[in-house]
Amino acid sequence: MKITGSTELYAVLGNPVRHSMSPVLQNAWIQAYGFKALYVALPVEPNNFEVALQGLAASDVCGLNITTPFKERAAAAALRQSDRVKLVGAANCLTLDRAGRGYDANNTDGDGLVADLDIRAPDWRELAGQIVVLGAGGAARSILAALSAHSQKPIHVINRDQDRAQQIANQLNPEQIHVGTWQDLPQHLADASLVINATSQGLNNQSPFSPDFSPTQPDSVIYDTIYSPRMTAYLESAKASKRRYFDGLGMLAGQGALAFQYWFGVLPDIKGGLKTLEEAFAG
Repeated sequence: MKITGSTELYAVLGNPVRHSMSPVLQNAWIQAYGFKALYVALPVEPNNFEVALQGLAASDVCGLNITTPFKERAAAAALRQSDRVKLVGAANCLTLDRAGRGYDANNTDGDGLVADLDIRAPDWRELAGQIVVLGAGGAARSILAALSAHSQKPIHVINRDQDRAQQIANQLNPEQIHVGTWQDLPQHLADASLVINATSQGLNNQSPFSPDFSPTQPDSVIYDTIYSPRMTAYLESAKASKRRYFDGLGMLAGQGALAFQYWFGVLPDIKGGLKTLEEAFAG
């Protein structure tokens, strides 16, 4: 792609962020659709995040993805927040408002996971049994909000901090979302059709855990939001129980596609994006 003075700039901000696969994903879509744009990764020191946002807006950086540990701060610093951002208190997608010299905030994480499920496990809504979400952090809040919006299934959120989990349930949908403990996990798995790991356990092979998924429904879906490594101990356990299992690479493609749609007005091919990411990992 030829870079000129009219090339629009997009970026992912985080700390660390050099490992991010988003530039591979977004630049492939930008090239496929012929937009005059470039997407890069920009590391930001925690103390400089708000100042960095102001500078990027002043420099006409058109769109940003936000990753750890800045999603809550991105939401707070935005000119405007979408309803989802107001609900979950975190943003992973910012779009430049040139008139206001700031960013509008959206959150595509949870809907990106749902989009991936609709592609790789399209029957997930029809399966008998409840949904179990492990964790109650920023990613889990977005996922719980999206699941509640897209399904009427009962949802159990499992978290060590019961008060935190209950606060999220009360805020989102207390009639649908219920709180359980890690000690209760086996009994919740016994009626589960979808189990999602939204914790950082297993990330980069740190603190791996492997629940016994044999009590789940035989046609259940076991999902790990982690994609590095692609096969975690959590997914190995799902494989051993002969359950369908998916890593978080599809969620990365899904949330990225929805961000691309905010920026360019076109929803790109999520399947193609997932293939691009898989090839990048394989290479």
